[in-house]
Amino acid sequence: MDTTRRPTDELLDVARVLLLLQGAVLIATTIEALFWTLVFPGAAGTPFLMTSVTALLVLVAGARLREDRSRTRRIVYGVEVVILVNLLIDLALAVVITGHVPPIVALLTRFVLPLSVIALLRQSARATVAAVAVSRLEAMS
Repeated sequence: MDTTRRPTDELLDVARVLLLLQGAVLIATTIEALFWTLVFPGAAGTPFLMTSVTALLVLVAGARLREDRSRTRRIVYGVEVVILVNLLIDLALAVVITGHVPPIVALLTRFVLPLSVIALLRQSARATVAAVAVSRLEAMS
């Protein structure tokens, strides 16, 4: 059994856990959007569709997240940026319409969580590049 771990494994493990947490929050939001779509027959199904697709992408990307998969990283970056853009739109609408900001928990889960995932993925990518550069230098000497 090989017990050696790469330098980026810990960062990716934390990113996977955060993506799992974010996926759980998105699933709860999907259930809420489905409920409100059923309660109000004239309501558009767009929030349900967007949150269900986002939850699926976050959970699948979290399961497939590895050091050597740059495509998965790009998908995660894209989903996190979409979540941040939706937060900005919702925040602007909330302030304009009601004059108040949303609750702090909503801001934390929709702002801090995506930023944390992006930061962890960037750090793990930098650690991978640095490890490859060091191993090439060691091979040359």
